[in-house]
Amino acid sequence: MGKKKHYNYFKGYSDCTNCATWAAKALDKAVTGYSPETAQASMNEIHGIEHESDNVKHNMIENLAAEFLPPIERQDISSLMNELDNVVDGIDEVMMMICMYRVQKIRDDMPEFTKMLIRCCEGLAELVEEFENFKKSKSIKEKIIKVNSLESEGDTIYFNGISTLFETCKDPVEIMIWKEIYGRLEECFDSCEHAADMIEDIILSNS
Repeated sequence: MGKKKHYNYFKGYSDCTNCATWAAKALDKAVTGYSPETAQASMNEIHGIEHESDNVKHNMIENLAAEFLPPIERQDISSLMNELDNVVDGIDEVMMMICMYRVQKIRDDMPEFTKMLIRCCEGLAELVEEFENFKKSKSIKEKIIKVNSLESEGDTIYFNGISTLFETCKDPVEIMIWKEIYGRLEECFDSCEHAADMIEDIILSNS
């Protein structure tokens, strides 16, 4: 009987961050050429990506339950996967809000949010790709700092977006809608940073 092949948790992490980048690009495409008529199709596309990320997560947890000696602590493996999956969930929720609130016109600064989200997800994907070699890597600290810096840039975009919203919009319902959408986007930036910080903590505890 052949030797059982071990599940590659690091590849699972990469698959999840690839889903996040894919979802962020789909969201950016949806808002850049926004049409209320095609919003539902965009939501379905992003929700499909979120479902793919969930499948990666569930597959990882199933393998972890049967794993005799995982490469890092079990709790670290599952906690990091949850953080990465949160990024995809957040992107899915943004598009759901746009559809749920029947948004008719995208605000001018919305593409700035989504393009920053792509950068955050791509930075996180680069970090996760390097994570497998964390004991020998000379660049992983730099990649963690990059994600943190991108999150700070995202905070600035959020601050400016909310400030402009209250300055230019007089409709209280519209303000409520966009304040919630912008807030969820800002949480997506935060989720990327939380995942990067968790990777840093895991590296410290396994060094």
